[in-house]
Amino acid sequence: MPSGATGHGFEHVAVVGPGAIGLVLAVRLAHVAGGPKVTLIDHDAERARRLSGRPIRLSSPSGDVEAMIPVRLAPDAPADLVILATKAYAARGAAAGAAGWIADAPVLAIQNGLGVAAEVAAALPHATVITGVMYQAANLAGEGAVRHVACLMTHLGYEGRGPDATAGEVADLLNAAGLPARTETDITPAVWGKLLVNAAINPVAALAAARNGEVASRPTLRAMAQAVADEGQATADAAGVALPYPSAARAAIDTARETAENRCSMLQDLEAGRPTEIDYLNGAIVRIAEERGVQVPANRAVTALVRQVSAVQKAGSS
Repeated sequence: MPSGATGHGFEHVAVVGPGAIGLVLAVRLAHVAGGPKVTLIDHDAERARRLSGRPIRLSSPSGDVEAMIPVRLAPDAPADLVILATKAYAARGAAAGAAGWIADAPVLAIQNGLGVAAEVAAALPHATVITGVMYQAANLAGEGAVRHVACLMTHLGYEGRGPDATAGEVADLLNAAGLPARTETDITPAVWGKLLVNAAINPVAALAAARNGEVASRPTLRAMAQAVADEGQATADAAGVALPYPSAARAAIDTARETAENRCSMLQDLEAGRPTEIDYLNGAIVRIAEERGVQVPANRAVTALVRQVSAVQKAGSS
């Protein structure tokens, strides 16, 4: 347990990224009884100033809460746990930018897709990087406000080896915050399990400007999502990854139905002209499939289409 830490294992947690999940984590952790100090890290100095001047508000089916949380470009005091809550494409840059103050604090990387933890570890060679696979649904409801609409299990661990005491302490802290968490003997199946579901739903919904439920209910969209998932499962099999379910296609369609009203993050990113996580989802499947000799035409197609739409949106907004 870190020196001077609370009974939950940590004295000061820095949450990097004021997006929806970052706000959920910051507010939930701030309400842990006897828990750590929480600082929210934002690269935008003006936004950080605005957010620091008022409570961060969280609404959820279980009730509304708020917390006054300092928002800084860097923590005022050393953090003994850092949670990277950025998008996948921003994680490496955020880690590199924080290298001067992270020191040897453990870092929890909770991004979607493949390869993020390795990029973070390369940027922070002296830090212990824990991979987190989170099943949280949240949407920003204005600056400094978030709707937390679903709270399922978070899986923590490392690729190819079992958890250590640090990962266990992070799980304990998340559980104390009301965010169910557990450690895994190998995080790889959980990473791939979420990857294939996201890869099947997100680009199909984004390209069709559809809610998740339409991916399950509209035959053309369902067929494309199933094809993407089947190819992803074949790639996982070729890579020797044991998935946490028997059928990726079934898992994806079931998830689309369960989150029927959700507008996935990739759709929101395209509409806002922001970068997407396509290279860490379907793009990663394509790269690994090439290495393993697996044919993945559906994944190639959606990767190319999302990149093209994203480029057009970016050009139109410039």
